[in-house]
Amino acid sequence: MLLIVVPIIMLLLHHYFNTIPPIFQTIFQAISILFANVFIVIPISIILFIRDLGNVFFNKEKSVDPKIILITGASSGIGASIAREYAKPGVILGLLARSEDKLSKVAEQCIEKGAKCEILKIDISNIESLNKALEDFDDKYPIDLLFANAGQLAATRDNFGKVKWEDAYKPYIDVNYIGNIASVMTVYKRMKERKRGQIAITTSIAGWFSPPTTAFYNSMKSALNTFARDLFYIAKPYNVHISLIVPGLIETNMTAHPDQPFPHTPNRYESADNLAKIIKYQLSYNVFHIGWPYFQNIITFTIATFPIRIQLLISNMMGNHMTKNGKNIVLT
Repeated sequence: MLLIVVPIIMLLLHHYFNTIPPIFQTIFQAISILFANVFIVIPISIILFIRDLGNVFFNKEKSVDPKIILITGASSGIGASIAREYAKPGVILGLLARSEDKLSKVAEQCIEKGAKCEILKIDISNIESLNKALEDFDDKYPIDLLFANAGQLAATRDNFGKVKWEDAYKPYIDVNYIGNIASVMTVYKRMKERKRGQIAITTSIAGWFSPPTTAFYNSMKSALNTFARDLFYIAKPYNVHISLIVPGLIETNMTAHPDQPFPHTPNRYESADNLAKIIKYQLSYNVFHIGWPYFQNIITFTIATFPIRIQLLISNMMGNHMTKNGKNIVLT
């Protein structure tokens, strides 16, 4: 009864006050979310669960086994682990990043496992060079699977120092967003013509919810989450499958840095190599959302569904905690 009465009250308030009084907004948002979950989300989720379960047991289609794979951000961390995981005889790997030395080490490891490797020493923020490198590689080796995996974190705060606005936001826009979008769309156009292919876009749980001290990183990852969701629909008629990879706190050079803003205790369940195994298995069945560690994903995703007033409260609490512990950003 409450779930029926409250929306009616909200409509009346909106009609007579032109807007819902601020004092009621949070409680009405919470009740609306409850209403939507009970009558929409849960029933649809059950239907989709039964449908997906049927596909698991009765779908006779073979799993996808890509032979030509290009990985951006392949010199370390998740990208390097993905390269090693896919490396085997008959596979061609395109490894793209800025550091030729690091790429060479990853390539050696992949070659030892039987793969053929091509190194693409490219700064992903240089869009002209990036596009040319991707097109040249695709001309030689039509790409089956693209990992848009490039990213960086450390520029948004520097332990009570001062960061100029242009120094803080520009690297995130150029690398985390524009560079990844350019990579995806350059390869997508080729795959669209061929009517086949896979594209996996790596974002972060920060795209769902994260401390405000990494504001630019959070916003770029959130934008990529939305982009991947929408591109899934756009690409589907052309038999190009889009997947969204949402890692949590994975043990990489980025998260191991002493100034990184998230509390992190390394353990074997959070290794980049384990994540790569999960990614490979899930992509073999064209799974759209690949989130791991699972509980980190579910917690941040759940917070992202809270009423905005509650999100704001949690965000402020996290920001205050990190400021007190020296994890601060001061922008000028």
